[in-house]
Amino acid sequence: MGSRDNILARIKANKPDAIGLPQIDDTLFDDEYDLIKEFTKKVEVVGGNVLEAQSNQDILKQITTLIPNTVVNFSTLSDSLDFNTINLEAIKNPQELEDLDILILESDLGVAENGAVWVTDKNLPIRVLPFITKHLVFVISKENIVPYMHQAYNKLSESSSGFGVFISGPSKTADIEQSLVIGAHGALSLTIFLKN
Repeated sequence: MGSRDNILARIKANKPDAIGLPQIDDTLFDDEYDLIKEFTKKVEVVGGNVLEAQSNQDILKQITTLIPNTVVNFSTLSDSLDFNTINLEAIKNPQELEDLDILILESDLGVAENGAVWVTDKNLPIRVLPFITKHLVFVISKENIVPYMHQAYNKLSESSSGFGVFISGPSKTADIEQSLVIGAHGALSLTIFLKN
């Protein structure tokens, strides 16, 4: 047996017993605050914007007014074929998306506690999209916003997906010359549309 196999065998033999997840009483966190107001505040604190819309066409109209003169756009919303300027099925390599200006995705879960939005494979045709676009837009129903991460994880346990990620605000870092830089590693802006 080689040293690698020996090390792996010893690790496997010394594996600790699995510990169950703690049981948390969600009612302890019921502050009864205005979820939409809190969600909006937290999104704005991390550098995003929250807007309201009545329909998908309203969203497309507002976003093209907010971010005009874009060339490469993609939306997963129904009735957005006129907005889309690329065909994702024709993309053979994710690097071909490096010039993506606007990406609009739907989400089934938002968290008021931190302004985070959950995205899975179900809503995401190519995993790199929200991290490579210049302007990221989420659409979420107001009824899908929960107060805390505890409730979010409870909802997530009811569904299954191969990939999922919480996204909160545009990309930012403050480790470059001790200055806040927006869009250093991802989207320059994040806009969230709330629908009734």
